[in-house]
Amino acid sequence: MNNVSSETGRILKAFHFLPYLFMLFLIVVLLSSCGYTNPYARNNSKDTYTKTLFITIWQNRTNELGLESEYFRLFNAWFKNSGRIAVVFDEDDADLKLIGEISSIDLPGLFYNSSDEALEIKIKLTVSFTLYNTTNNSILWQEKQYVIYEPFLLDPTGEETQYNKKRALLRIGDEIGEIIYLRTHEIVNNLP
Repeated sequence: MNNVSSETGRILKAFHFLPYLFMLFLIVVLLSSCGYTNPYARNNSKDTYTKTLFITIWQNRTNELGLESEYFRLFNAWFKNSGRIAVVFDEDDADLKLIGEISSIDLPGLFYNSSDEALEIKIKLTVSFTLYNTTNNSILWQEKQYVIYEPFLLDPTGEETQYNKKRALLRIGDEIGEIIYLRTHEIVNNLP
């Protein structure tokens, strides 16, 4: 008899959690069906209008070797997520063309210790770029001197400084890539 009563108690406790489980289910269903879609994410429907973009490897006028290749890779990675703009590697197949230049890098100190030695540096990177419409060779967007800053820490032994600097330059490239990605989508949305 004692086993039956304990079994009944467990069943009643299980039914006690059913309203909570139902509420959790209801919340999940409502949140998943809110209807939001990211306008810049890949859309697999066949009626999506697609433009093609040719991205050049930017000229690098700095002493940071290979930075132009890293930025080319980052810019292409941003556009891989797009359902409206496809990156092409043949300029003749492109509706849009992005050219640019990494103009300069300046490394002013940001924080100093009591001996006036820099502890943190802020990279000041200057780039210029132009987005062309290749069908009529018109300029859709141009930045003649876009300046962006990113701090990085100096290592007293010097071992980590180059690594920190490279990571800061990559963060800058990723931020530039995001800006170009978003602005290019706005421009494409407004094209006839």
